[in-house]
Amino acid sequence: MSSRLAATRAIYRRWLRRYVPVAALILGASTVAGFLLGSVVPIGALPTPESGAPSPFPALTTVDLAANNLLAMLALALGAVSLGFVTAVGLVLNGLVIGAVVGIAVQGTDPLVVAALIVPHGVLEIPALLVASAVGLRFGWLTVRYIRGLEDRLVTRRDLREAGWLLAVSSLFIVVAAYIEANVTIALAEAVAGGALGNV
Repeated sequence: MSSRLAATRAIYRRWLRRYVPVAALILGASTVAGFLLGSVVPIGALPTPESGAPSPFPALTTVDLAANNLLAMLALALGAVSLGFVTAVGLVLNGLVIGAVVGIAVQGTDPLVVAALIVPHGVLEIPALLVASAVGLRFGWLTVRYIRGLEDRLVTRRDLREAGWLLAVSSLFIVVAAYIEANVTIALAEAVAGGALGNV
């Protein structure tokens, strides 16, 4: 048990302690920017079912959501082959989208309902994406160090094994989050709203 705990702590020090806060900072700043942009979008100008326009947010199944978010997670981990650039760009884009959606939604919906639509699956999905980002950022930093001659090897078997475990756990979180989003979120939000969500 003690050796397993020591190994877990070592993984935390190598992969998460530095890189998750960096990823969270990028995602958080982008989310704020997206929220500010979404807040100035006139909600009346958006398409609605009453206007005959298709919903921009069609209902998705667990499989749809899991596949989309697993692809997003994979893209964030690709900092390994882009010196962290793809990871940083992915975090910025995800943050802008999240912030803009929330900024638009709160214009015509109770913030508690918006929270009910986001928080239940977000508490699993966002940490999973941050861990995947940490993997991409660390591999990107290791690549920089290798190019500068500060590392003897680009990656080690230990690096690959630990990254594999982190991505596997993140993938599990993503799948569970997708199930919650597809099967629990709407019912919970409607309970908070006290009725059908209508155009939310």
